[in-house]
Amino acid sequence: MRRNNQQKTGITLIEAVVSAAIAALIFVAVSRLMVSAMQMSRSGSSHLTNLLAADIILQQVLQDLKQATAIVADDSQLAAGELALERHYWEEKSANPGISAVSYRLPEDQRGLIRESEGDEHRLYADRSVKLAFKRVKVGPENAAGIIVALSVSTPPEDKEPHRFRRFVYLESLPENRALINDYLPVSSAAP
Repeated sequence: MRRNNQQKTGITLIEAVVSAAIAALIFVAVSRLMVSAMQMSRSGSSHLTNLLAADIILQQVLQDLKQATAIVADDSQLAAGELALERHYWEEKSANPGISAVSYRLPEDQRGLIRESEGDEHRLYADRSVKLAFKRVKVGPENAAGIIVALSVSTPPEDKEPHRFRRFVYLESLPENRALINDYLPVSSAAP
């Protein structure tokens, strides 16, 4: 009698189904991890882009406000995010300062910020939701003029990852503020 000691080298149907189910579970787990990682990456990228956009917009507004010789917009325009000012600029081929008009306004679709200077209009960050408001304030015993800038930049359409800034700007180039700075008494040196 001969015994059949040959082992089967194939796989059974049950083994194939079990291995396919395990592979499917691993695939689902890995795909969920990938989707989650991509969402976190997109959120982080959006967060950084909004922060950068807010910083660049704010720095441009602050630079224009610090050079402002007159704020032309009234209080209701300022509250609506519309700023119109006259500011110093330096001519390229001369040491004489000039005066130019600069304005900011929010477009109707609330995407980006429009800055107009010397007839050129630029839309900053048209892919971002921007909210902007200004408030004229007086500070100190001398009633020095300043403006509070409130800026918010977020990702449309749900306004995700918002970055909000609120800054006080001392309007150092306004004539009334310059008079406050330049109004000083020299220190007298009394001999002992």
